[in-house]
Amino acid sequence: MKTILYGWFGAAKEFFAILCKLYRRWRSRKNKGRVVATSNCVPIYNPAFVKPDPLIYDQYYLTSLGLAVTWDNPDIQLYLNGTPVSSSLLAPGTTYEVVAQIWNNSTDSPAVAMPVAFSFLEFGISTVSVPIGSTQVNLGVKGGPGCPAYATMPWTTPTTPGHYCIQVQLQPFADANFNNNLGQENTNVGTAASPAVFTFPLRNSTRRPQTYNFEVDAYIPLAPDSCGSGPNDAKARAAKLARNKRGLFPVPPGWQITITPNAATLLPNQSVPITVSATPPSGFTGGNQVLNIHAFYAGGIAGGVTLTVNVP
Repeated sequence: MKTILYGWFGAAKEFFAILCKLYRRWRSRKNKGRVVATSNCVPIYNPAFVKPDPLIYDQYYLTSLGLAVTWDNPDIQLYLNGTPVSSSLLAPGTTYEVVAQIWNNSTDSPAVAMPVAFSFLEFGISTVSVPIGSTQVNLGVKGGPGCPAYATMPWTTPTTPGHYCIQVQLQPFADANFNNNLGQENTNVGTAASPAVFTFPLRNSTRRPQTYNFEVDAYIPLAPDSCGSGPNDAKARAAKLARNKRGLFPVPPGWQITITPNAATLLPNQSVPITVSATPPSGFTGGNQVLNIHAFYAGGIAGGVTLTVNVP
């Protein structure tokens, strides 16, 4: 009677445990060598699935890493009839070729038929972008014959004389880092007639009121080390980055730089003219002096311009 009433329950429980163990062993053998999903949304980590990492000299990304930047972009060059020209010396109503140099930080995956968009802006900080056109490039892997790749776009300058900024936006379908895809060329040249004076607009391109402050430095990209020279471990790479840290390239002594206003609070889409006055020290014989003007707000860097002062 005892067995009939409840004794069988313990035996059935043990029998069920044995069945479950046998089932798990069978599933384990069946799935051997396969990746078993742990959730409905399954990330794929198999080494066969790789992503490219297209990039261009991106001032916004580099600044976020604490590095000094120039707005004279080393990856953007303008040509007129095959001759390189400065973006600060553009004639109105003239067709130029804009060439963007594009890199890939991935040694495993190329970027095929990657869209590249070109646009221009009024010379200044956070001004309105005007599309020029878009093209596509095939970008090889890092160290391969197709890296870097070059995207070319014809651009006819506006008929209104003035200075303009060029932007190049990479638009990959897949990317290991989407933060280094926007390059900007934003330069102007002036002659110091005690002083050299530059004026450009600063615009609030955000949706909230913002207060902007300025930083000035004299950074020029350092010459890269030759391939294969010295170690390339994490410590060596960190040392190379440290040599380009923001704050290590002050304006040379004796230069007087005045920014008016030296701070600005703007409503969304509001803009204000910024005037930069640069006076060289007495007896300066350096010829040219590069000045990078960077505008910062609560969200980070808003943009900047690179000014070159020619001293006759």
